[in-house]
Amino acid sequence: MSNLAQAIIEAAKRELSRRSFIDFVTYTKPDYEVNWHHKIICREIDALVRGDVTRLILCMPPRHGKSELISRRFPAYVLGRDPDAEIIACSYSSDLAQLMNRDVQRIIDDPLYAEIFPDTKLFGSNVRTVAHGSYLRNSDIFEIVGHKGTYRAAGIGGGITGMGSKYAIIDDPHKNRQEANSQTIRDTIWEWYTSTLYTRLTPDGRVLIILTRWHEDDIVGRLITHQHDEGGEQWRVISFPALPEDGRSDRHPEDARKTGEALWP
Repeated sequence: MSNLAQAIIEAAKRELSRRSFIDFVTYTKPDYEVNWHHKIICREIDALVRGDVTRLILCMPPRHGKSELISRRFPAYVLGRDPDAEIIACSYSSDLAQLMNRDVQRIIDDPLYAEIFPDTKLFGSNVRTVAHGSYLRNSDIFEIVGHKGTYRAAGIGGGITGMGSKYAIIDDPHKNRQEANSQTIRDTIWEWYTSTLYTRLTPDGRVLIILTRWHEDDIVGRLITHQHDEGGEQWRVISFPALPEDGRSDRHPEDARKTGEALWP
């Protein structure tokens, strides 16, 4: 293959990565193993970014690629497409949320990312900020140089006062089944979501919740119940059980597995 042909192919890949989440993921992480359910998730993410969907719930078992897609790659993708976007990303602990924050920063710092989104940069020795001064960059929050974009990491229940959010991301609000079985913890999470996180949303804000469901009365169960209230928000709910069962109505229409067949062997 000639150098010109190779250059054309690479340019096409970069352009696809700007438009499609799955192409962004595979370009910035070439070793990512893509299963059929990842492709569906990425399509749903594209719909969320376009604004076709503004309330999205993804339910799936642990260790099936959800955090890599949602908590690491998705914020970087959003800030590449919209460097002025405000993101609040939450998990069951502040330590985990901060870990994801640092991972998002590493993705944005990667030369592969710069090839796709050259205008989205973080403060550092290689980024000049003469006109604008310094920008925040730590394990709790970082800002996009020359733009209004911010990323705030927080544990469930943590303080986010003063922050706006076009994208609110919740990745696993419960650490495990034991926490999910606690009425007190479930009530605390619900109170924090309704009185704190939800109030941070901008008028065009989007909410993305991805979790392993341990209890019917978790935040997802309550949100689905409130859909039926007058004026209740409508949620797009996508569920991928680890092992499908007969008679379940929440299976995705593209989930063609037989009963007991593993989601991602």
